[in-house]
Amino acid sequence: MLTPIRSLSRAGLVLLALCAIGAHASTARAQSAASDTAKAAKPAKPPEKSFEEQKKQDGLWVKRGNWIGVRAGYAKRGGSTSGDGLVGYGVSYQRMLTRSYSLNAAVQHDVVGHLGNSYEYDVPMTLELQRHYRWSPNLRPFLGLGGGYHWRKFYRTGSDYTGAPVSGWHVSFGANTPLDDRHALGFETRIAFVPGRGTTNPVFGPDDDQSTLWSAKLTWSMGY
Repeated sequence: MLTPIRSLSRAGLVLLALCAIGAHASTARAQSAASDTAKAAKPAKPPEKSFEEQKKQDGLWVKRGNWIGVRAGYAKRGGSTSGDGLVGYGVSYQRMLTRSYSLNAAVQHDVVGHLGNSYEYDVPMTLELQRHYRWSPNLRPFLGLGGGYHWRKFYRTGSDYTGAPVSGWHVSFGANTPLDDRHALGFETRIAFVPGRGTTNPVFGPDDDQSTLWSAKLTWSMGY
């Protein structure tokens, strides 16, 4: 009689073990199904809009858009021996990285001082990062930070030697307003800080350890 009882006990234990394994497997399958359902319910990230669709929304400030521009206005070097400032002008190229950030490259020719018939020029070649703000559809202010090389030139001073070009940095701020879907009108003020070159000019005197150059220009740009 003991042998059948032991056999039945063993069979019962095996059956209980199989039931436990089956219950665990069912629970795991249910959890996996719930996880798959949650993943399926999560909305997929929408694809990026085409360039034309983004341009309809952002206009000239569209991502991957390009600007070419011209600028002209007033320029001056700070300091007691710099004389009066005069005109400055230049050209620029801008690439929109996003609708809020851009890289701007510019070459300018500024008459930053004159005394009588003697003139001092600054020719900066610069690259800057700009942050654009959308205050309204018709006004986009910006802030910029950049740097580059400055060539200093004298004219009619008796000794026009200026030393080697030097690197400097600058900040800029201004705003643009669209004229149509391809053109914009703007205003930019720039303040540049340029180290001295260690030269002394017969008219404009010794070079400062650091010069402050500033300009205020109207800008006209075309986007494509």
